[in-house]
Amino acid sequence: MAGALPRPKRKSTKSTSPVAPEEVLYTDKDRSGDTLDLDPATLCPNPFNRREMKGVPELAATISEVGLLQNIAHIRAEVWLKAYPDTADKITAPNVILFGEHRWRAVQQLGWETIPSVLRDDKVEEARLITLIENLRRAQLSPLEEAEHYQSLRDAGLSYQQIAEKVGETADGAISKGTVWKRVRLLELDPEVQQALRDGVLKVSAAEKAQELNSEDQRDYLSLVVGGARPAEARAQILARQRQAEGASDDASVSNGNASSRDAITSPTPLGGEEAVSNGNATGRGEADGAAVPEGKSVSNGNAKGTPPAQRAPKQGKSTTGKDDADRRTAAAARDAACRRLIETVDQSDPESHELLLSVLTATVLAPQQQSAAQQRAFTWLREANRHGLDAADASAYFNAVQMSGDDGLQRLAAFACGLAAAELRTTARRQSWSSREIHHLRVLQEHAEYEPTTEWEQKELGLVTAGGTR
Repeated sequence: MAGALPRPKRKSTKSTSPVAPEEVLYTDKDRSGDTLDLDPATLCPNPFNRREMKGVPELAATISEVGLLQNIAHIRAEVWLKAYPDTADKITAPNVILFGEHRWRAVQQLGWETIPSVLRDDKVEEARLITLIENLRRAQLSPLEEAEHYQSLRDAGLSYQQIAEKVGETADGAISKGTVWKRVRLLELDPEVQQALRDGVLKVSAAEKAQELNSEDQRDYLSLVVGGARPAEARAQILARQRQAEGASDDASVSNGNASSRDAITSPTPLGGEEAVSNGNATGRGEADGAAVPEGKSVSNGNAKGTPPAQRAPKQGKSTTGKDDADRRTAAAARDAACRRLIETVDQSDPESHELLLSVLTATVLAPQQQSAAQQRAFTWLREANRHGLDAADASAYFNAVQMSGDDGLQRLAAFACGLAAAELRTTARRQSWSSREIHHLRVLQEHAEYEPTTEWEQKELGLVTAGGTR
């Protein structure tokens, strides 16, 4: 039996629009998900990527050895700009990197002519979040880098809860909205405190304890912590000082007896910040019984003669507290410059310098210090003076390398710098009158670094200025 004849194909009754020959090459457009080989010059960085570009040479060496293990991703500039027109000044190429900027920079160092990249125009609305997640997965972001990413998402309209949920869904491990909130608040810290956090001098937990303080108190708090105080103790000290200042401003005298106005001043009874009040039988030039009295003003309801009781004089030294704080900061900056000058000029191999080296090191060994903070300051001084001798990523690695180097001269200089830094941090942090240790540090700077104390507060601590004037 013959097989059934094939059924004829039905032709569509719809007319098809002709394609011009010059348009044939463009009918098969690249679609999201396609991997393209792009010239690195046709890519530009993601404006939302706030991660520091560290470790690119090391990554380039790895890619040279094992190849590019994962492609980067990009969004066409025209698509990007429709979603983020405010970033136009940062878009400098036809394509914007969605993620993989480190890899892009690394292959440029290797001189690659092309780099494989996945087109992700479909992800443009999620670019901020994807950038953050990619960085959380690939790198240990610093607290401030993390905060900047979260703030970008806040600016895009996400709540703290939404950020926590989206990050928690995509990144490894959950994150609470409280953590997001605390990170974002780090951006409100005083610039000096933020810099200390970036440099690793201050831990994030310590930085968070400064958030309720004003900028001036935050800087004082930083000095105390860097000088060796525990964060909780430093914060308690700042708050105690605030309460003392508030108490002094609210302090007043009150008389409840039959004494004269002069007695009312000498026998005060505090009433929570009210100015001098007399409720006895004394008379004076106060307001008559029943008359309205402005809040906080002196009152007399008695019959004695005299003038209304006056407010107690402020505690001695209150009026100079602000000036003393400014003097301390000015003096600390000047001493830091003197320490840098000493680091630049001291010759650790010269026998005539041995007494100076021994003096500083002895004072350091005999006094408590916070070693990590001192090492960080010393490492900064040595590097800026170009006398560090060894390359290292951070202070801890540097001092370990110095210790293992076997270079006696370098070890003496590094130890001297660390001792000098410890003495300066202790001197900066001390808010009470200086002890012999702080004075010794100043004498070293005066004798060997041409340092001259110029602020009244510092001269007073050195005994150069008395209540009656200059000695």
